[in-house]
Amino acid sequence: MLNKATGILTISSTASLLLLFAILPAAHAYGNTAQWQIGFSGTCNVPTMCGPPGGTGTFGFWGWCQFGGSSGSTAVGTTGTSGDCQVTTYGRTDVGQPNNPTHMAVDISGWVIGPSNMSPTGTSFHITAFKLECTGPGASQPPTPFSGCTLPPGGDTGVPPVSGHYAINPFPGFNINTQVTQLP
Repeated sequence: MLNKATGILTISSTASLLLLFAILPAAHAYGNTAQWQIGFSGTCNVPTMCGPPGGTGTFGFWGWCQFGGSSGSTAVGTTGTSGDCQVTTYGRTDVGQPNNPTHMAVDISGWVIGPSNMSPTGTSFHITAFKLECTGPGASQPPTPFSGCTLPPGGDTGVPPVSGHYAINPFPGFNINTQVTQLP
């Protein structure tokens, strides 16, 4: 009798859980307004190629972003009203100098999809309205692409608005990887 009761309890519990999962809304890692989730990283470890002209150095970055508040289109001119990025960069201008890491927290209140020379698809997310908070030893350094507290020129992230994995290798020792997911 105990085995029959256990079997019925197992089947009904399993059916209940499956029904519950079917009616729950999908989980979104960054809240339910995110339409794109992006993870990225890049390193340049060839001192004679990665540093400033005439110098030596290395740099790197890694982080994630989410963009939302739009129609969901990937067309140029599409605008959105929400987003968030967390990015950490490091850079040193000469071998043996400190890496001077900087963490940037970007609270995005406006963005647009626009043309981009930095994106593998020719279009990217451009951050147009934001609040930027920077911490770490590199936050007080003069702004360069990989040090200091600044966004790229024109807010161009170089991140394509098209789902996929993008691996860019401009030259040996310089690698950029980006994973873009457009949420349903």
